[in-house]
Amino acid sequence: MHNKRKLAIVMLSGGLDSSLAARILQLQGFEVVGLNVRLPFHHSVAMAIRAARDLGISLVLREVEDDYLEILRYPKHGYGRGANPCIDCRAYMLRMAGHLMQELNGMLIATGEVVGQRPMSQKRRDLGIIAHEAGLQGWVLRPLSAKLLPPTIPEQEGWVDRDRLYDFSGRSRRELKALARQLGLRHIPDATGGCKLTEANFAPKVFDLLDHQHDATLWDCELLTLGRHIRLNEQTKLVIGRDESQNTALRRLFERRKREDCLFISPANFLGPHAILIGPATPATMKEAAQAVVRYFHRPLPDPVEFEILGPMGASRLSWERELLTSSARHPPG
Repeated sequence: MHNKRKLAIVMLSGGLDSSLAARILQLQGFEVVGLNVRLPFHHSVAMAIRAARDLGISLVLREVEDDYLEILRYPKHGYGRGANPCIDCRAYMLRMAGHLMQELNGMLIATGEVVGQRPMSQKRRDLGIIAHEAGLQGWVLRPLSAKLLPPTIPEQEGWVDRDRLYDFSGRSRRELKALARQLGLRHIPDATGGCKLTEANFAPKVFDLLDHQHDATLWDCELLTLGRHIRLNEQTKLVIGRDESQNTALRRLFERRKREDCLFISPANFLGPHAILIGPATPATMKEAAQAVVRYFHRPLPDPVEFEILGPMGASRLSWERELLTSSARHPPG
């Protein structure tokens, strides 16, 4: 261990807590490298880049791989209130940090976790489980709550001065903000939205995906964060953009997926919602998809109603009489 660089890998979301963890280690003489892991349901790349720039540290950006979906399907430590497998997810990201620590010959991994701040993954017991599941027991330092936790190996070895660590707990940010000012952080981030998996109204989309698409990928997970999701049948799902920006995002996402079971549907002779269809595109399914799209169009429709269809084989057009689409269209769920 003596030939290791005095280097720390800090899980850097760009929020207040992780920025403080990085700053605390800087003040103890560590070279700090931030690691930002992009998740399909929560990413903070822009915040992390700003924080790394303000701290004057290097930043490594990495993404989870398709094996992350196994955590969603079968979380060893269960879900929280939504579809959030927080303990398993944190362990997954820490394993990525462990690989980076080995690559860079670093001394330790640090996070901005605070004991008791989050109910699913930041109880004392949970923090220990996460480090153990990641194969990093003793190597994960939580500088903001270290004095409430057993000493880590870096503390025991004297690489980190435990007396200059902290004993924060709970959800209050007032004292953390005061510490940020004291330690000279240039920017004190406000609290931001969390992972969408914790949202009760988002969880059904996740479970629907896992139940119906056994070959789902991270692409499918990213699609869950956009639009209205309507299951037409057991094999087919329609995702409709809510506004122009989502229409654009859906088009970009479609262009990244080259599969026969995916079509992009856009109005050809009117300005309205765009959609992605996943699953067998039978004539009946296409008609039902067109009916669903026009339900979210609140102006007079042309006659006939035309759509451009993009798929792996190129572009085509489909049209229906206006009355055929509007008279029998059922109102789809949002």
